[in-house]
Amino acid sequence: MPKSAAAAPPEGHYRIAAVSKMTGMPVPTIRMWERRYQVVEPARSSANGRLYSRADIERLGLLKAAVDAGHAIGTVSALSDEQLRARLSEAPARTATASTGSCRVLVVGQTLAERLRVAWTDRSDMQLQGVYAELSDSGLTTAGRTEVVIVEAATLSAALLRSLRQLRLQTRAALVIVVYGFGNRQLLSRLDQEGVIALASPADPAHLARICHLGLALEQPETGGIERLLMQPAAPRRYDAAFLATVARQPSTVRCECPNHLADLLAKLNAFEQYSLECENADSADISIHALLYSAAAQCRELLEHALTRVLEHEGIPGPPPPG
Repeated sequence: MPKSAAAAPPEGHYRIAAVSKMTGMPVPTIRMWERRYQVVEPARSSANGRLYSRADIERLGLLKAAVDAGHAIGTVSALSDEQLRARLSEAPARTATASTGSCRVLVVGQTLAERLRVAWTDRSDMQLQGVYAELSDSGLTTAGRTEVVIVEAATLSAALLRSLRQLRLQTRAALVIVVYGFGNRQLLSRLDQEGVIALASPADPAHLARICHLGLALEQPETGGIERLLMQPAAPRRYDAAFLATVARQPSTVRCECPNHLADLLAKLNAFEQYSLECENADSADISIHALLYSAAAQCRELLEHALTRVLEHEGIPGPPPPG
Protein backbone atom coordinates (compact mmCIF):
# COMPACT_ATOMS: atom_id res chain seq x y z
CA MET A 1 0.00 0.00 0.00
CA PRO A 2 1.42 3.44 -0.85
CA LYS A 3 2.61 5.42 2.16
CA SER A 4 0.19 8.29 1.50
CA ALA A 5 -2.79 5.90 1.39
CA ALA A 6 -1.75 4.22 4.63
CA ALA A 7 -1.54 7.60 6.36
CA ALA A 8 -4.96 8.75 5.18
CA PRO A 9 -7.78 8.69 7.79
CA PRO A 10 -10.59 6.13 7.38
CA GLU A 11 -13.63 6.99 5.29
CA GLY A 12 -15.86 9.49 7.10
CA HIS A 13 -13.24 10.43 9.69
CA TYR A 14 -11.19 13.61 10.00
CA ARG A 15 -8.07 14.69 11.84
CA ILE A 16 -8.24 17.46 14.42
CA ALA A 17 -6.68 20.10 12.12
CA ALA A 18 -9.44 19.52 9.56
CA VAL A 19 -12.09 19.60 12.30
CA SER A 20 -10.71 22.92 13.52
CA LYS A 21 -11.16 24.45 10.06
CA MET A 22 -14.64 22.93 9.60
CA THR A 23 -15.98 24.14 12.96
CA GLY A 24 -14.03 27.39 13.31
CA MET A 25 -12.71 26.21 16.69
CA PRO A 26 -9.01 26.39 17.60
CA VAL A 27 -7.38 22.99 18.11
CA PRO A 28 -6.53 23.74 21.80
CA THR A 29 -10.20 24.49 22.51
CA ILE A 30 -11.34 21.19 21.00
CA ARG A 31 -8.82 19.31 23.13
CA MET A 32 -9.80 21.26 26.23
CA TRP A 33 -13.52 20.54 25.79
CA GLU A 34 -12.77 16.85 25.35
CA ARG A 35 -10.55 16.70 28.43
CA ARG A 36 -12.71 18.73 30.79
CA TYR A 37 -16.21 17.91 29.60
CA GLN A 38 -15.91 14.73 27.50
CA VAL A 39 -18.06 16.36 24.80
CA VAL A 40 -16.94 13.79 22.18
CA GLU A 41 -14.81 10.64 22.22
CA PRO A 42 -12.85 10.56 18.96
CA ALA A 43 -11.39 7.33 17.64
CA ARG A 44 -7.62 6.95 17.48
CA SER A 45 -5.33 6.18 14.58
CA SER A 46 -2.51 3.64 14.77
CA ALA A 47 -0.25 6.57 15.65
CA ASN A 48 -2.67 7.62 18.44
CA GLY A 49 -3.93 10.67 16.56
CA ARG A 50 -7.51 11.82 17.04
CA LEU A 51 -10.01 10.78 14.35
CA TYR A 52 -13.41 12.51 14.39
CA SER A 53 -16.60 11.15 12.83
CA ARG A 54 -19.18 13.36 11.12
CA ALA A 55 -21.37 12.98 14.22
CA ASP A 56 -18.50 14.26 16.41
CA ILE A 57 -18.06 17.27 14.15
CA GLU A 58 -21.78 18.05 14.17
CA ARG A 59 -21.85 17.90 17.97
CA LEU A 60 -18.84 20.20 18.28
CA GLY A 61 -20.57 22.63 15.94
CA LEU A 62 -23.72 22.60 18.07
CA LEU A 63 -21.72 23.20 21.25
CA LYS A 64 -19.80 26.07 19.67
CA ALA A 65 -23.09 27.63 18.54
CA ALA A 66 -24.44 27.31 22.09
CA VAL A 67 -21.36 28.99 23.56
CA ASP A 68 -21.53 31.73 20.91
CA ALA A 69 -25.16 32.25 21.96
CA GLY A 70 -24.06 32.98 25.52
CA HIS A 71 -24.29 29.58 27.23
CA ALA A 72 -21.34 28.48 29.39
CA ILE A 73 -19.85 25.24 28.10
CA GLY A 74 -20.26 23.60 31.51
CA THR A 75 -24.04 24.10 31.38
CA VAL A 76 -24.54 22.55 27.94
CA SER A 77 -21.79 19.93 27.60
CA ALA A 78 -23.96 17.11 28.98
CA LEU A 79 -26.97 17.89 26.76
CA SER A 80 -27.86 15.61 23.86
CA ASP A 81 -27.71 16.92 20.31
CA GLU A 82 -31.52 17.19 20.28
CA GLN A 83 -31.48 19.19 23.52
CA LEU A 84 -28.80 21.46 22.13
CA ARG A 85 -30.88 22.16 19.02
CA ALA A 86 -33.88 22.94 21.22
CA ARG A 87 -31.79 25.24 23.40
CA LEU A 88 -30.48 27.09 20.33
CA SER A 89 -33.98 27.54 18.95
CA GLU A 90 -35.13 29.28 22.12
CA ALA A 91 -32.96 32.39 21.68
CA PRO A 92 -31.07 34.10 18.86
CA ALA A 93 -27.35 33.46 18.70
CA ARG A 94 -25.00 36.07 20.10
CA THR A 95 -22.95 37.77 17.41
CA ALA A 96 -19.26 37.12 17.32
CA THR A 97 -18.54 40.80 17.81
CA ALA A 98 -20.56 41.09 21.00
CA SER A 99 -18.54 42.64 23.78
CA THR A 100 -17.20 40.13 26.28
CA GLY A 101 -15.22 42.59 28.38
CA SER A 102 -11.48 43.01 28.70
CA CYS A 103 -9.31 39.92 29.09
CA ARG A 104 -6.49 40.48 31.61
CA VAL A 105 -3.22 38.90 30.48
CA LEU A 106 0.11 38.50 32.24
CA VAL A 107 3.03 37.84 29.86
CA VAL A 108 6.42 36.31 30.68
CA GLY A 109 8.89 37.09 27.90
CA GLN A 110 9.85 40.56 26.70
CA THR A 111 9.94 39.77 22.97
CA LEU A 112 6.46 38.24 22.88
CA ALA A 113 5.10 40.95 25.17
CA GLU A 114 6.28 43.68 22.80
CA ARG A 115 4.66 41.93 19.82
CA LEU A 116 1.39 41.63 21.71
CA ARG A 117 1.56 45.22 22.92
CA VAL A 118 1.86 46.50 19.35
CA ALA A 119 -0.73 44.10 17.89
CA TRP A 120 -3.29 44.74 20.65
CA THR A 121 -2.88 48.52 20.76
CA ASP A 122 -6.34 49.18 19.30
CA ARG A 123 -8.08 46.26 21.05
CA SER A 124 -10.20 47.15 24.07
CA ASP A 125 -10.84 43.46 24.79
CA MET A 126 -7.19 42.58 25.57
CA GLN A 127 -5.35 44.11 28.52
CA LEU A 128 -1.67 43.49 29.30
CA GLN A 129 -1.81 43.39 33.09
CA GLY A 130 1.89 42.75 33.60
CA VAL A 131 5.10 41.91 31.72
CA TYR A 132 8.03 39.97 33.19
CA ALA A 133 11.34 39.03 31.60
CA GLU A 134 11.49 35.43 32.86
CA LEU A 135 9.82 32.94 35.19
CA SER A 136 12.49 33.50 37.85
CA ASP A 137 11.55 37.20 38.11
CA SER A 138 10.93 37.91 41.80
CA GLY A 139 8.08 40.26 40.91
CA LEU A 140 5.94 37.30 39.86
CA THR A 141 5.48 36.26 43.49
CA THR A 142 3.49 39.46 44.10
CA ALA A 143 1.93 39.82 40.65
CA GLY A 144 -1.56 39.17 42.01
CA ARG A 145 -4.48 37.48 40.32
CA THR A 146 -4.98 37.47 36.58
CA GLU A 147 -7.14 35.64 34.05
CA VAL A 148 -4.56 34.46 31.51
CA VAL A 149 -0.83 33.80 31.70
CA ILE A 150 1.18 33.59 28.48
CA VAL A 151 4.77 32.36 28.76
CA GLU A 152 7.40 32.55 26.03
CA ALA A 153 9.82 29.62 26.25
CA ALA A 154 12.69 28.72 23.94
CA THR A 155 12.39 25.03 24.89
CA LEU A 156 9.98 22.84 26.85
CA SER A 157 11.32 21.05 29.93
CA ALA A 158 10.20 19.40 33.16
CA ALA A 159 11.55 22.42 35.07
CA LEU A 160 9.36 24.70 32.96
CA LEU A 161 6.33 22.56 33.77
CA ARG A 162 6.99 22.87 37.51
CA SER A 163 7.39 26.64 37.19
CA LEU A 164 4.11 26.88 35.31
CA ARG A 165 2.31 24.95 38.06
CA GLN A 166 3.60 27.38 40.66
CA LEU A 167 2.79 30.43 38.53
CA ARG A 168 -0.77 29.20 37.96
CA LEU A 169 -1.28 28.79 41.72
CA GLN A 170 0.24 32.20 42.48
CA THR A 171 -1.87 34.06 39.94
CA ARG A 172 -5.01 31.86 40.08
CA ALA A 173 -5.03 32.08 36.28
CA ALA A 174 -7.91 30.31 34.53
CA LEU A 175 -5.79 29.80 31.42
CA VAL A 176 -2.06 29.20 30.90
CA ILE A 177 -0.52 29.34 27.42
CA VAL A 178 3.07 28.54 26.43
CA VAL A 179 4.53 29.79 23.17
CA TYR A 180 7.56 27.54 22.62
CA GLY A 181 10.40 27.14 20.17
CA PHE A 182 11.37 23.48 20.64
CA GLY A 183 9.82 20.57 22.52
CA ASN A 184 9.19 16.84 22.32
CA ARG A 185 5.92 14.91 22.23
CA GLN A 186 6.25 13.67 25.80
CA LEU A 187 6.43 17.17 27.26
CA LEU A 188 3.64 18.40 24.99
CA SER A 189 1.49 15.53 26.25
CA ARG A 190 2.21 16.47 29.86
CA LEU A 191 1.31 20.09 29.21
CA ASP A 192 -1.92 18.94 27.59
CA GLN A 193 -2.75 16.76 30.62
CA GLU A 194 -2.37 19.71 32.94
CA GLY A 195 -4.53 21.99 30.83
CA VAL A 196 -1.66 24.15 29.54
CA ILE A 197 -2.09 25.21 25.92
CA ALA A 198 1.15 24.91 23.94
CA LEU A 199 1.59 26.86 20.70
CA ALA A 200 4.63 26.69 18.46
CA SER A 201 6.45 30.00 17.96
CA PRO A 202 5.77 32.39 16.34
CA ALA A 203 2.16 32.68 17.55
CA ASP A 204 -0.21 35.06 15.81
CA PRO A 205 -1.43 37.75 18.28
CA ALA A 206 -4.96 37.65 16.87
CA HIS A 207 -5.04 33.86 17.30
CA LEU A 208 -3.76 34.22 20.87
CA ALA A 209 -6.54 36.69 21.62
CA ARG A 210 -9.17 34.25 20.29
CA ILE A 211 -7.76 31.43 22.43
CA CYS A 212 -7.83 33.67 25.51
CA HIS A 213 -11.50 34.52 25.07
CA LEU A 214 -12.55 30.99 24.15
CA GLY A 215 -10.58 29.51 27.03
CA LEU A 216 -12.17 31.88 29.54
CA ALA A 217 -15.59 30.93 28.19
CA LEU A 218 -15.05 27.44 29.60
CA GLU A 219 -16.88 27.42 32.87
CA GLN A 220 -14.79 26.42 35.86
CA PRO A 221 -16.44 24.33 38.59
CA GLU A 222 -17.35 26.42 41.59
CA THR A 223 -15.60 25.59 44.85
CA GLY A 224 -17.23 26.73 48.03
CA GLY A 225 -16.46 27.35 51.67
CA ILE A 226 -13.18 25.99 52.92
CA GLU A 227 -11.87 24.97 49.46
CA ARG A 228 -12.23 28.52 48.14
CA LEU A 229 -10.31 29.76 51.20
CA LEU A 230 -7.57 27.16 50.82
CA MET A 231 -7.04 27.96 47.14
CA GLN A 232 -6.13 31.59 47.87
CA PRO A 233 -2.45 32.37 47.13
CA ALA A 234 -0.13 32.37 50.15
CA ALA A 235 2.74 34.72 50.89
CA PRO A 236 6.33 33.74 49.98
CA ARG A 237 8.27 31.78 52.60
CA ARG A 238 9.76 33.74 55.50
CA TYR A 239 12.19 31.08 56.72
CA ASP A 240 14.53 28.81 54.81
CA ALA A 241 15.54 25.26 55.75
CA ALA A 242 18.83 26.31 57.36
CA PHE A 243 17.18 28.81 59.70
CA LEU A 244 14.43 26.35 60.70
CA ALA A 245 17.05 23.69 61.49
CA THR A 246 18.85 26.20 63.72
CA VAL A 247 15.65 27.12 65.58
CA ALA A 248 14.73 23.43 65.99
CA ARG A 249 17.98 22.97 67.96
CA GLN A 250 17.73 26.28 69.84
CA PRO A 251 17.38 26.07 73.65
CA SER A 252 14.02 27.50 74.69
CA THR A 253 12.70 29.20 77.82
CA VAL A 254 9.17 28.15 76.88
CA ARG A 255 8.31 25.06 78.93
CA CYS A 256 6.82 23.12 75.98
CA GLU A 257 9.67 24.07 73.60
CA CYS A 258 7.31 25.75 71.18
CA PRO A 259 9.97 27.27 68.89
CA ASN A 260 11.55 23.85 68.34
CA HIS A 261 8.24 22.16 67.57
CA LEU A 262 7.07 24.98 65.28
CA ALA A 263 10.35 24.87 63.36
CA ASP A 264 10.00 21.11 62.90
CA LEU A 265 6.40 21.49 61.67
CA LEU A 266 7.37 24.24 59.26
CA ALA A 267 10.24 22.21 57.82
CA LYS A 268 7.82 19.33 57.12
CA LEU A 269 5.20 21.68 55.65
CA ASN A 270 7.81 23.24 53.38
CA ALA A 271 8.81 19.79 52.15
CA PHE A 272 5.20 18.75 51.55
CA GLU A 273 4.41 22.05 49.81
CA GLN A 274 7.30 21.46 47.42
CA TYR A 275 6.34 17.81 46.91
CA SER A 276 2.76 18.75 45.97
CA LEU A 277 4.09 21.27 43.48
CA GLU A 278 6.58 18.93 41.83
CA CYS A 279 4.78 15.58 42.06
CA GLU A 280 5.61 13.76 38.82
CA ASN A 281 2.71 11.30 39.32
CA ALA A 282 0.11 14.03 38.79
CA ASP A 283 -2.08 13.34 35.78
CA SER A 284 -5.21 14.91 34.32
CA ALA A 285 -7.38 13.17 36.94
CA ASP A 286 -5.58 14.50 40.03
CA ILE A 287 -4.00 17.80 39.00
CA SER A 288 -6.70 19.74 40.87
CA ILE A 289 -6.10 17.66 44.02
CA HIS A 290 -2.35 18.37 43.93
CA ALA A 291 -3.13 22.05 43.40
CA LEU A 292 -5.40 22.01 46.46
CA LEU A 293 -2.77 20.19 48.56
CA TYR A 294 -0.06 22.64 47.50
CA SER A 295 -2.19 25.66 48.31
CA ALA A 296 -3.45 24.19 51.61
CA ALA A 297 0.13 23.48 52.71
CA ALA A 298 1.15 27.01 51.75
CA GLN A 299 -1.74 28.51 53.74
CA CYS A 300 -0.85 26.44 56.82
CA ARG A 301 2.80 27.33 56.39
CA GLU A 302 1.99 31.06 56.29
CA LEU A 303 -0.06 30.83 59.50
CA LEU A 304 2.62 28.88 61.34
CA GLU A 305 5.33 31.28 60.13
CA HIS A 306 3.34 34.12 61.67
CA ALA A 307 3.07 32.15 64.93
CA LEU A 308 6.80 31.33 64.90
CA THR A 309 7.64 35.00 64.38
CA ARG A 310 5.66 35.91 67.50
CA VAL A 311 7.30 33.12 69.50
CA LEU A 312 10.80 34.15 68.38
CA GLU A 313 10.08 37.72 69.47
CA HIS A 314 8.85 36.43 72.84
CA GLU A 315 11.99 34.28 73.26
CA GLY A 316 14.34 37.05 72.09
CA ILE A 317 15.67 34.86 69.29
CA PRO A 318 16.82 36.92 66.27
CA GLY A 319 15.24 36.20 62.92
CA PRO A 320 17.13 35.29 59.75
CA PRO A 321 19.31 37.93 58.11
CA PRO A 322 17.66 39.83 55.24
CA PRO A 323 18.22 38.31 51.77
CA GLY A 324 21.29 39.47 49.87
